[in-house]
Amino acid sequence: MCDRQHSIELSNINDNEKFSYPIILLKGNIANRCEIDSLKVQINTHEFPASKDVRFFNEKRGQFKVLFRLDPGENVLVLTYCRSKIELNLFFEQSGNPFCVIPLYIICDGHDGTYQSDDAENGIENACNKITLGIELVQSLYAEKLSEKGFGRKTFTIGSRCSPFYSTLPVEKSKKMTEQQLWSYFGKEILQSELFVSDKLKFIGFISSTYYEGILDNDFSYANIKRRTTGNAALGGGGLALFGTGCLYTWPNRLEEIIPAFLSNKSVDRSLMMDDSNHRYTYAGCFATTIGSVCHEIGHIFDLGHTKNGIMGAELDHINRVFTLITQTEDLPGRIVGHSVQQQTNRRLTQIKRPGEFLLKYQQQKESDVTYFTDNCAITLQWHKWFNDYSNSGAISEDNNCVTRLTFNFITKHVTSVNSNLKLIEIRDKNDGMLKTFWSFLDTTTDQFQIPFDVKLDGLTLFVIDNYGNILKQDL
Repeated sequence: MCDRQHSIELSNINDNEKFSYPIILLKGNIANRCEIDSLKVQINTHEFPASKDVRFFNEKRGQFKVLFRLDPGENVLVLTYCRSKIELNLFFEQSGNPFCVIPLYIICDGHDGTYQSDDAENGIENACNKITLGIELVQSLYAEKLSEKGFGRKTFTIGSRCSPFYSTLPVEKSKKMTEQQLWSYFGKEILQSELFVSDKLKFIGFISSTYYEGILDNDFSYANIKRRTTGNAALGGGGLALFGTGCLYTWPNRLEEIIPAFLSNKSVDRSLMMDDSNHRYTYAGCFATTIGSVCHEIGHIFDLGHTKNGIMGAELDHINRVFTLITQTEDLPGRIVGHSVQQQTNRRLTQIKRPGEFLLKYQQQKESDVTYFTDNCAITLQWHKWFNDYSNSGAISEDNNCVTRLTFNFITKHVTSVNSNLKLIEIRDKNDGMLKTFWSFLDTTTDQFQIPFDVKLDGLTLFVIDNYGNILKQDL
């Protein structure tokens, strides 16, 4: 111990805070730190290694980020640094929201269920463990990003651990199908299965038989990687978000592996293994980009459209920065965002970087983790039924004969809500779902809004959500 007066300051969590999800990101700073000690964290009876151990901690110049899992009920969190100590009580209660998501590991007929990997541990149980952990991480990220927007720690509910779903689709046939065709086939199959017991369920599927045949001609462009990969997808909408498992080999299997996975500089052997890292060519890059893709496509099943920036736009590659204290900047190619389940175009395309763009990226990456929901997306999630348990809120519905209704008058351009209040109106491009403009009504009780007549609506889509999570989507 030393003679300095230290202070452990937390930036994102308060004493007696309640959580509806288990994996927690703790962020903070040690003021007036010394060089002879390191931060220690204890959650209940489990004491974490010192902050120099990267398995749970990422600590630089007094700043720290820690990942830990809460037990159901009350949890006691103790942080100690030299002579300083703080104690918090944190509470975890699983949400009872009947609107939830179910992760599935989809195994085509004739496939053994192993995913492509450079590790022998690539069986069904291992895959389900990785997927469950990954979706829990996305759940935590959604809560953290909505909290940063001032909406509290709202997030979606995971209905169960990932489990295998045995499809009737022959694996050889799946290799010849586009991601749109795969999404349509599996979506219909899941809806007709015994899993679909309610329209309050949405599904997140991962295809076990994704296969990268390798590249020997040194053409490692994304287009060529895509051509050499079968049974692959990254597509979300309606009740299903569907993904390939080409980079599942880079995903962690346990909580203590998450931060090392985000920091791994291990190079991908692109001649043998699929690389989806947006030109970083590392295991960390693949994990960050593919978990970012999951964050993005899950957003579509929660009715989010595309935005120029943010998680639903160009900033889906930097999820690693949310959970780590990476200081180096990355000048990655920009993304042209704009793909929906109705389109057959390529999901991710890169555009040539503009002069001076790197300077802007450098400053943004120095000041933040570059991962966020734009205001309109955050508002949608704030009121969405998958993020709120309205069952005990007195929300009116058809069940009590008092119907809520959202309508649009094409002549007068009035959006009207009956028995509810408007919260967000968006105008999106009908082809790619890109946001054109929006109006929000967070602090008012508006039940009618007239879209200005100077807003041209041809070829666009209207999106409306009210304070009970009811949604209107109307092609204009």
